[in-house]
Amino acid sequence: MNALDKAAWRSRLRAQRRELQSAADGGGLASVALDWLETLGPDDAGLAGSGPSAGGSVCAYMSIGGEPPTGPLLAALASAGYAVFVPVCEPGFQMTWARWTPGAQMQRSSLAPVMEVVGRRLPFDRLESVRAILLPALAVDGSGVRLGQGGGYYDRFLAGLSNDGGATSVPLAAVVHENEYFPAGSLPHDSLDAPVAYALTPAGHHAVGLT
Repeated sequence: MNALDKAAWRSRLRAQRRELQSAADGGGLASVALDWLETLGPDDAGLAGSGPSAGGSVCAYMSIGGEPPTGPLLAALASAGYAVFVPVCEPGFQMTWARWTPGAQMQRSSLAPVMEVVGRRLPFDRLESVRAILLPALAVDGSGVRLGQGGGYYDRFLAGLSNDGGATSVPLAAVVHENEYFPAGSLPHDSLDAPVAYALTPAGHHAVGLT
C-alpha cells in the first residue's frame, strides 16, 4: 500500500458524498447509534469512575459537508441521558474535548474546517465513564480498517489510545453512509492505522474486526 492508494480512495469517496449530500439520513443514524449503545455491556466499554450522566459519556463529533449528519445523533444522545463530548482541534494536530448540549455556543475552528463548542476543554483522560467513541470516516470495511479524511488529528488521537492500556477497551465506531461500508480487505491501510470494532450507518450497526 502507498499514500496514492488512500488518496485515490478519498478522491472517489468525496465525489460520491457530494452527490449524496442532500439524501443523508440523520434521524436513522441517531436511532442506530442508540440501539448500538444498548448492546454494549460494561465489559465492552472503558468505564472508569462515575460520570455526571446516568448513561455515561459518549465522544462524538460535529458533522460537516457530506458526512452523515450528526446533529440529530448528538441531540438523541443528550436526550437519552448521555454526557456528549465533541473534539476541539489543538496545535500540533492534538485534540481536546468539550461538552456538547443542545443550544451550545459554537464557533469555527481556527485550525480545521469544523465547528467547535465554546467552553471548557478537557483531555480525553479527564473524561469520566466513556461508553464509546464515534469517529468520522470516509469509509470502513469488515476488517475494521477506517479510512479517515487524512487531516491527522484522529490518527494521533487513536495512536495515543493504543498506547494507553486503560483506554483501549473503549469501543470505537466509524460512522459512514451505507455505501461506504465495504467487505473485509477492501480498503488500503498500513501498520499505523488504528482499527475500529464497529461501523455505524443510517441503516444499521456492524461488528467488524481485523483478522
